[in-house]
Amino acid sequence: MLSAEQVEFYRQNGYLKVESLFTADEIEELGSEMVRVIENWGSETIGWQGPWRDRYLVEEERLNTKAVFMHNPHFYSSAWGRVIFHQRLVGAVQDLIGESVQWHHTVLHAKPPELGTPFPMHQDYPFYPHDGLDFVDCLVHLDDTPFESGCLEVVPGSHHAGPLEHITGSDTAPHLPIDQYHPDFIETVKIPALAGDVIFFSYCAIHWSDCNRTDQWRKSIRFGYHTPDMRPINHDPEAPYNNIVVGGFKSNRSSSSN
Repeated sequence: MLSAEQVEFYRQNGYLKVESLFTADEIEELGSEMVRVIENWGSETIGWQGPWRDRYLVEEERLNTKAVFMHNPHFYSSAWGRVIFHQRLVGAVQDLIGESVQWHHTVLHAKPPELGTPFPMHQDYPFYPHDGLDFVDCLVHLDDTPFESGCLEVVPGSHHAGPLEHITGSDTAPHLPIDQYHPDFIETVKIPALAGDVIFFSYCAIHWSDCNRTDQWRKSIRFGYHTPDMRPINHDPEAPYNNIVVGGFKSNRSSSSN
């Protein structure tokens, strides 16, 4: 699915954009289904809470950003259940982390027009920490995502540092300390995308995104995949940990081979 050059780029930089991985027909179906899911089940919020907002937004915008987040769209749409096994999506992940791949999550990140919420610099690791690094997030774009819409921005090579300490608490989503990690201090690469493009990135890659200031939605869906031998941090080793295996086979390390 991916070339050797693409795999090497991902390993060195912690991210990779693959253009037109989804066809126009696929995006049309998935996009229309997602609009139905949002209209039937979604709700609008201001986005992530936390003191970081004081540093990323001017005062008159801090309480006016908009976002729609939804987990598990396959609970509402069969089309979104099928896409978990999307051949080209899973095939690309296999090229990055190996033949055996386990699905972890699907979540909608939708930025409405005019002031769609920003996200501060962070890694995804604190949201679902596992005992390994072969965890790939896949951002599937349902809309064209130019610079002005708050496209994904990544710090190349930052995944090599591994998990970093984040600001956490009941009043904030995990984010990196704003006095050290902020676009004013750290150079990032903007990754604009078109509908159907997918950005693959390590869950240890530092990333953020600005406000959507266009008059169009910026809808993207994040899929998380990892190798089946990984387990959540602090998970009881005796307790089962099973999610859908979308590629290869999940071996039982405790069983004896004949």
